[in-house]
Amino acid sequence: MDYMTLFPGYIRDKPRFAALAGAVLQQVYDLMALVPSLASGFSVGRAVGVQLDALGASVEIPRQSGWNDETYRSILLRKLRRNQWNGLNESAFEYVDEGETFTDNCNGTITTTTVEALPAKEVMPVPMGFKAV
Repeated sequence: MDYMTLFPGYIRDKPRFAALAGAVLQQVYDLMALVPSLASGFSVGRAVGVQLDALGASVEIPRQSGWNDETYRSILLRKLRRNQWNGLNESAFEYVDEGETFTDNCNGTITTTTVEALPAKEVMPVPMGFKAV
């Protein structure tokens, strides 16, 4: 859309006004072109490297040594999925992967444990404010 056409005709044709409005509108056009590319930088599914590290820091799961992008991405997606839990026991098993538990070491690290014999329905997430025993 040409935003210059939205200005009244008596001022739109003035050279100094047109130059100023054109400079300001060019910045708006540049931002409008940039916005679609921002989604990939903030999408856990598409982010890579330091972008993924920044997303992990925002959900308080720093990347551990040995985690490649795919492993780290799957851990972040699990955390984000668990953050959507509504707190009801009936729906808790939907947010836990079968045979996998995560333990917060209370020092900024998380330990992943695979438990083959433990069904997903028995590994319930604990709501914020409650301490798991």
